[in-house]
Amino acid sequence: MISSLIALLIKVAIVLVVVVVIKSLKSSSSDNSLNKNTSTISDRVKSYAQENQEYYESIVNSSSFNFNDRFNICPDKSDLGDYGEFLTFKEIVRWSSCHSYNYKILRNINIGTHCEIDLVWIHETGIYVFESKNISGQIYGDENSNQWCKILNNRTKKQFYNPIFQNNGHINALKRILGNHYSYCSIIVFSERCELKDIPPNTQSRIITKRNYLQSKLTERIAREQSRLSIAQIEALYRKLIPYAYASQDIKQKHSDYINKKYGYKNGNDDDVDLPF
Repeated sequence: MISSLIALLIKVAIVLVVVVVIKSLKSSSSDNSLNKNTSTISDRVKSYAQENQEYYESIVNSSSFNFNDRFNICPDKSDLGDYGEFLTFKEIVRWSSCHSYNYKILRNINIGTHCEIDLVWIHETGIYVFESKNISGQIYGDENSNQWCKILNNRTKKQFYNPIFQNNGHINALKRILGNHYSYCSIIVFSERCELKDIPPNTQSRIITKRNYLQSKLTERIAREQSRLSIAQIEALYRKLIPYAYASQDIKQKHSDYINKKYGYKNGNDDDVDLPF
């Protein structure tokens, strides 16, 4: 009787062991399948992001301007401001591509008729708002003064609207569209032809530099910053701004008319006059 009971218990134990082993094998197979699927999804996302970025850069790099156009643009100075924006634009794209950054960049963002933004660069560390000043001479300016000054040939003195105020206005306009909870940085870029004599220092949220130092200044800042935006967030912010970018000539004219009426400027596209917004 006892031997029969022992034999039965041994059989039950063997069955239980077999069941546990089978379940373990199934679980392991399921985990491997899940990990494989997860890895596949992750690889697909990365692959899509890379393909999308390469396509985007090919579009960005094809522009109506090229570096030889300066010979046609500079003589009458009618498009010198636009050309300065273009040079800054190309500088950022090339630098971003070399560092394999995921980013999006937009030019000529018009928010209503009161705000025209030269460039917006959306990067994993934040939203960078560029104001390009393609002017020459010695530059003087105070952080809190309404007007800055440039001196040409040590004689001619001309004033222009404080670019810090100007770009702060741009950032505030963007915040109304994108929200306040993102990290914004104001980048004011002067041409290589000027000399920054007496201007405010750079801060955590602001860089003032000449174009030939732009890459190094951005590299320094990004090295100090943490990643805040995912690829999906960068794409979403970019799509929100697309309707405001690449404005029609009619919108640009309305903006120019508004500035002329309010501030009395005759023309904001040459080397001597800069619009306040």
